[in-house]
Amino acid sequence: MGPVPWTVNSEIYPEEFRGVCGGTSATVNWICSVIMSESFLSISDSVGLGGSFVILGVICVVAFFFVLLFVPETKGLTFEEVALIWKKRARGKDYDSQNLLERGSQF
Repeated sequence: MGPVPWTVNSEIYPEEFRGVCGGTSATVNWICSVIMSESFLSISDSVGLGGSFVILGVICVVAFFFVLLFVPETKGLTFEEVALIWKKRARGKDYDSQNLLERGSQF
């Protein structure tokens, strides 16, 4: 996945939660890396080298579709617009985003 998780983590969370969410996601990223690196040789011994890469490939395909479906595009958006996307998703499609923008500009 390379730099993608680090880039997404720096811009996808609302400002009030950015520190906690960024730290949590970095921790999960490192824990998953440790699990993968510690289990790869055991899996490779059990199912063979080809089988272990098939398993990792399936995990990558599932992760790709998860990102495709659930991670919003943030290119060219401000942090406030990204926060609006998450608030709309949390509150439903009928959420009044224009009213939220007006209230947000008052602060």
